[in-house]
Amino acid sequence: MASANIAQPQNNTPTNAEKIRLLHWNYIRAAANTFFVQFTFFGPAFILFLNELNLNKSQIGLLLSFFPFMGAISFIIAPSVGRFGYKKTWLAFFGTRKIVTLLLLLVPWVAMRSSSQFTLFFVGSIVLLFGLCRAISETANYPWQSEIVPNSIRGRYSAINNIVINIMGIIAVIVASWVLERGTGLGRFTILIAVGVFFGFIAVWASTFQPGGASTRGTEAENISQKDILKVLRDTNFVRFIIGFGLVMLATTPMFSFLPLFMREQIGLSDGNVVLLQNGTLIGSLSATYLAGWAADRYGSRPVMLSGIWLMMLLPIGWLLLPRGVFLSLPLAVAIAFVQGVAVIMWGIGASRMLYVNVVPYNKKAEYMGIYYGLVGLVGGLSQLIGGRVLDFFIALSGEWSIIVIDSYTPLFVGGLILLILALVMFRFIRPQGDIRTRKFAGLFLRGNPFMAFESMFRYYRTKDEHEAIVVTERLGQAHSLLTIDELLESLQDPRFFVRFEAVVSIARSDPPDERYVEALTKILLRGTELSLTVLAAWALGRIGDSHAKAALRDGLESPYRSIRAHCARALGTLGDTSIVPQLLSRLESETDVGLQMAYASSLGSLQAKEAVAPIIQLLHSIENDGARMELALSLARIVGNEQQFIRLRREIRQDAATNISQAVFAMKKKLSDLSDNDADVERLIMTCSEAFGQGDMQQGIEKLVQIIQALPEETLTDSVGAIFAECRQQLTTHGMNHIEYLVLTLDLLGTICE
Repeated sequence: MASANIAQPQNNTPTNAEKIRLLHWNYIRAAANTFFVQFTFFGPAFILFLNELNLNKSQIGLLLSFFPFMGAISFIIAPSVGRFGYKKTWLAFFGTRKIVTLLLLLVPWVAMRSSSQFTLFFVGSIVLLFGLCRAISETANYPWQSEIVPNSIRGRYSAINNIVINIMGIIAVIVASWVLERGTGLGRFTILIAVGVFFGFIAVWASTFQPGGASTRGTEAENISQKDILKVLRDTNFVRFIIGFGLVMLATTPMFSFLPLFMREQIGLSDGNVVLLQNGTLIGSLSATYLAGWAADRYGSRPVMLSGIWLMMLLPIGWLLLPRGVFLSLPLAVAIAFVQGVAVIMWGIGASRMLYVNVVPYNKKAEYMGIYYGLVGLVGGLSQLIGGRVLDFFIALSGEWSIIVIDSYTPLFVGGLILLILALVMFRFIRPQGDIRTRKFAGLFLRGNPFMAFESMFRYYRTKDEHEAIVVTERLGQAHSLLTIDELLESLQDPRFFVRFEAVVSIARSDPPDERYVEALTKILLRGTELSLTVLAAWALGRIGDSHAKAALRDGLESPYRSIRAHCARALGTLGDTSIVPQLLSRLESETDVGLQMAYASSLGSLQAKEAVAPIIQLLHSIENDGARMELALSLARIVGNEQQFIRLRREIRQDAATNISQAVFAMKKKLSDLSDNDADVERLIMTCSEAFGQGDMQQGIEKLVQIIQALPEETLTDSVGAIFAECRQQLTTHGMNHIEYLVLTLDLLGTICE
């Protein structure tokens, strides 16, 4: 009989809730390790430290290449690391590499008592041992990080993590610059190294609280072999990513590594200013970090990553054009460093998210990350070696080309630019599902007011009550930005009615419209249960002017609610849907509801349906409301006249009827006379009419205006214009100034035939 106490397999994978709850330990680790990074092997101070030891650029490049080259062992050790446990491996070798770093404190003593060759050997041994420990710990770290950060917030996590790193980096750089400016010799570097190691141990302590990283024993990943790892290279999408990533590394790693020496040797900056220049990069990264993380989560990895490459292509051009040894050298170098920070963070967050979310399958993270880290290490090591060799090979290069000073760094910058262009081409073959195009991504920040958009989005997620939510929703629409689409769409689902109402209004004012707006408004129109919002949605669909809304609005004409039918008819007129003309004509002639009659007539006017002239004239007979009568007159003007002229005449007549009518009639004197066979009589009639209106004799003026209409040759008038003139003549004779809409319509049509 089977035992009741058979052990069940344990699921050691942390839940997303646990991952998010413990992410702050990641941030603490990153903050502490930033000081270690800046004060020891990976900050500009270390390059200056090696230069202080009188090492040439090839030797410096060789030492720097040890770090990435050691990554190649991940091919071999990845399965063993998984079986031992990612977290245990990380803690063991992350801590060991801090202990190894302490050996750098002996370098000044060794340098004073030994030859330069032995000093190089001693430093190289430390770097090699550190690089080995780093490679082992990073082999564990990549799959561990893939596990403990939920993909849904990876962009935001990367943003917050980089903000922490950049803020701490700025502080570290300020401290390093202050120490280097106030000291001489190698002793000033040992102070930084000692402080850096102290913070490094804090980072090790913080790592102990992070979840996950369990051994792969008892799982499918336990039996992974080197052969399984190499199978990853059959994934063409992954290979393309690695090639593109490698090209970026070949381009930027040597440029960034030797930039401190370029700034000191060629631009003429002091050691303190060279280190302080790093703050320009960190501030640039800090300013763009959250934006890059947010954009990567919302719009995808690819557009953010490629935007970073485009910006990086500007860097070598800026360095080549940088003036040397003048007052402007430092501020301009800081400005370029700022762009460098923005470019690097966009590239880094975009590439990192693409790797973890789009390229590497979660259930094969160990195999993929082993190959990734190994190949990246090889490329990184080669880039450092090549960079140092190039600088030493072209050490005697000098000259000028136009405003560009040519020196040993020029081939490095030009080669970097070419490699970045090749990387851009390679990444175009990788298009993760759901990512928008880079051009469209850039356009998001060029439409409307992006600053108002970001301010509104920031406030949107922090509103305290309904009133504030309504105000913020209104501002989201006023930004006229594509960046606010998601927030406005989310506002349509808000449980507060007036927030939803304001969202529809704001969407209606969007410019340019988006197909997702049309889809959301269509859903409200056809499936909504709140009549007021449904009516508003019909209006909004006409207001945003997207032709894709026509089908939904036609369906809305069959709604059981008159207000919805009316707004759908008006919206279809606004959208210019001429296919609906026969249906609207039929409804206008049979409809008994005045509101619907007005809507159909208005829509037919917008559609310039000449066959609607007679029914609109008939409707005008039966309407008593002055505003409605003016709208019907406008519909007739839209069909055969000039809408803009009609509105202008109406405004002018409301302000000063006598004077403005007189001027309008006088302005048509010559052209109306030319249309008539008896031009002299018509000209006198026009003058009399104009003078009568000018003197305030409105009755006589209207009588003369009617005579002018009668004098127009019938052959110059279309059937529609003739029918409207006949109606105007009759109504002006009967009602005079009491029905001002006929007067405005008459003047509009006269002005139209005079054009």
